[in-house]
Amino acid sequence: MTELSAPLAEKLARMGITELNDIQRRILATDKNTESIVLIAPTGSGKTVAYALALLRNMKPSTPGRAPQALVLAPARELARQIFDVLRPLAAPELKTVVLSGGRSVDSEIPSLTASTPPDIIVATPGRLLDHISRGSILPANIRRIVIDEYDKLLELGFERQLSEILQRISKHRSLTMLTSATTPESLPKALEAEGKDTPPVTIDGNAASKLIVMDVPAAQRDKLDTLAVLVRELLAAGQTSMVFVNHRDAAERVVSGLGRRGVTAVLYHGGLEQHQREIAVAAFVSHAADVMVSTDLGARGLDIPGVGAVIHYHLPVDEAAYTHRNGRTARAGADGTAYVILGPSENMPPYIDTDHTHYPAEPSDGATMREPYTLMYIDGGRRRKISRGDILGFAVKDAGIPGDKVGHISIAPDYALVAVAAEYASALRQAARLHRLKGQKVRITPI
Repeated sequence: MTELSAPLAEKLARMGITELNDIQRRILATDKNTESIVLIAPTGSGKTVAYALALLRNMKPSTPGRAPQALVLAPARELARQIFDVLRPLAAPELKTVVLSGGRSVDSEIPSLTASTPPDIIVATPGRLLDHISRGSILPANIRRIVIDEYDKLLELGFERQLSEILQRISKHRSLTMLTSATTPESLPKALEAEGKDTPPVTIDGNAASKLIVMDVPAAQRDKLDTLAVLVRELLAAGQTSMVFVNHRDAAERVVSGLGRRGVTAVLYHGGLEQHQREIAVAAFVSHAADVMVSTDLGARGLDIPGVGAVIHYHLPVDEAAYTHRNGRTARAGADGTAYVILGPSENMPPYIDTDHTHYPAEPSDGATMREPYTLMYIDGGRRRKISRGDILGFAVKDAGIPGDKVGHISIAPDYALVAVAAEYASALRQAARLHRLKGQKVRITPI
């Protein structure tokens, strides 16, 4: 990666990135003095790393009273936290990054903003950012670099007024204004037009040829649950995970319950859940403690879940944009993927959906190989107690005697942590918590 400085290349390598992809190289190829960039790239294409490279170049640490100097806006708290997880290791230790979003109190975020070492970069949702600005815990006038991620979603969610207010409050002499989206905009809204700029923005279109195959799945009955259950079991037997999309929260709950009665373990994801419930749902799905995730269109953006082999449209999407973003959960980062559109007897395929084949799902044979079951375990301590992923892995292997390859996904929240272990070792981990200390502390570990 000769285009990068040695320290940044080393940081990317620690994240598993040894070669830049096309959009990342094209971002680096833009002139360093480019003031406006529009990046069109599907989710899973590495666009967060791409705009991080543009954001970080030439940045130097802030000084007290002159911070922050860069801002990344995101439409949802999940996306904000995923951006933070990518940006922080690329910026550290030279530059400090903080994330501000819902799901926790505003007061709990103030110490990180007023510390002796001020934050250089803020990742935030619009409402939470404006809350801090109104309290005086952020001085926005020094922000000269801004990335607005999935800006079309921000507008769709009704944030145009907040966005206009934020742009008015930050520096008028911005050195970078960058907009990203997964779909090509017809025009830029007035709130996002570069003020007083005669030079048009540089547009980088990273929409590569899709590796997505689209299947229509006929359902004999109006209630499509039986068809869905057979399809999910067929995919599981083939080693594929799947996300199921519905249009309403109550429908998501009904589908999760219906799949459970049909022998499929499903987790629920929608906007009516508390933040920690959504985090647990994602962890359960990623760790294979659940067979499938059932989600409203909230999960169509901002969730970066690796290895989703299939997207299932249980309900037809409300429009083409929803269809595009749902499909963006699979066929990510160059991988293949399949979208299944289940059609009831009275439904017609929307004109914006082109299918490749018709698929009739079949129950897997008795001898079909299923995934090894995992159990998601809850630990009543997290970052506030200085517990890390390495601490949990070491505890599971050394104190609980669990083979390292039987310890799966580990995630750390401020006040709790989650770890997935092969189901046969769940009791061993609970017993170890009774007998031993994790990083010198007594913790409770319980299955979810």
